[in-house]
Amino acid sequence: MQPKRRITQDDEDSTAEIARALAALSEADLLRLKAIARLRARDLPRDVGWSDLLNEAVARALDGARQCPPGVGIVAFLAGIMRSIASEHWCRLRREAGIFTLSDGEGEADPAPDPERTLAALQALAMLDQLFTGDLAASQVLAGLGGGLSAREIREMYGLSEKDYDSTRKRMRRLLLKHGIAWRFR
Repeated sequence: MQPKRRITQDDEDSTAEIARALAALSEADLLRLKAIARLRARDLPRDVGWSDLLNEAVARALDGARQCPPGVGIVAFLAGIMRSIASEHWCRLRREAGIFTLSDGEGEADPAPDPERTLAALQALAMLDQLFTGDLAASQVLAGLGGGLSAREIREMYGLSEKDYDSTRKRMRRLLLKHGIAWRFR
């Protein structure tokens, strides 16, 4: 097995070094990158495929838009770029859709949503309430998350152990996925 090719900041021509590292990727590394790209692209809209994500990451690495930290392997470097691209995509979609986000880092919330968005949010909350009826811990976690509390604050507020909190989140995630609802917990 070949040692992993590492990129250092001391290289005079980092673009050429990245190109050499890309050319030296093994079949296993290429499969890892494909799997990572598929994982990152699965929640993105249909018009953004895994190959688009991988190609954009390679392009950003080669054009110098992203600098590889010293001692980081090329696979990890590209995985980080793909994570950033997916995050940028979601932030842009949220901003365009008018979903509550912080504007310009000033800490001011965007304007209130229109009545249709409010109705959709209320329907979603009613559906979540119905799904978790009878599950006190899940209702508590949901209320805490809805209130913007951190995991530690939720555990302290409702007297949940770390293990109870984590198992409740897993149980909630499984139930939501079972009903075809994508939800990201923090």
